[in-house]
Amino acid sequence: MLGEIETGISKFEIAEIESTDPNGYGAGFIWGFDEPPTLPYYPDEPYKVRSVLAPPGGVRVFGAHFPPLSRLAEMEWSPGSEEQRKLINAQPSGIHWYDGVGFGCFHSHDSIAIDTVVSGTIAVEASDGTREVLNSGDVVVFCGSNHRWQVISDEPCTVLVTEFHATRRQGEEPSGTMEDVRMRIAALANESETGQEP
Repeated sequence: MLGEIETGISKFEIAEIESTDPNGYGAGFIWGFDEPPTLPYYPDEPYKVRSVLAPPGGVRVFGAHFPPLSRLAEMEWSPGSEEQRKLINAQPSGIHWYDGVGFGCFHSHDSIAIDTVVSGTIAVEASDGTREVLNSGDVVVFCGSNHRWQVISDEPCTVLVTEFHATRRQGEEPSGTMEDVRMRIAALANESETGQEP
């Protein structure tokens, strides 16, 4: 980080980032805040993440690490280590799992997330079944959207995530399972074809 100890006087803060699960699905938390800092700003101590998802007014920046395809046979999709599970559960109202728990399962979170593939290749699937393959340098923006990650390469993949909390409209909180979602997608398709509401 390049901060300012006082206006106009900048200084680097260098820190080594450790993944919460370096051998599998993990995250290396780089920086964030729960409330916007005032400037000039320079950290008094190393960044300590309190939750994976940021609270209202907050931001998270982290690297998400995905193992190579060859390792999937010996692993299960999971939220990673015990430490990572605690961080996910620290902000339980902000995430909804539709068909299991883990980043290979359909889920959504109350945030705008700007994800940049730093290395490797990975796919993202939308709830309507469409899929995009992302390579190094590609960017995807999630607007609180239901999605799942798919490991498709024999190389590990790292994605840089910048996540801003977003508030949902009342009555639009995610609920149910993927079966419920698929039924709604089918109903919307029928509505579009017939011009009638389901």
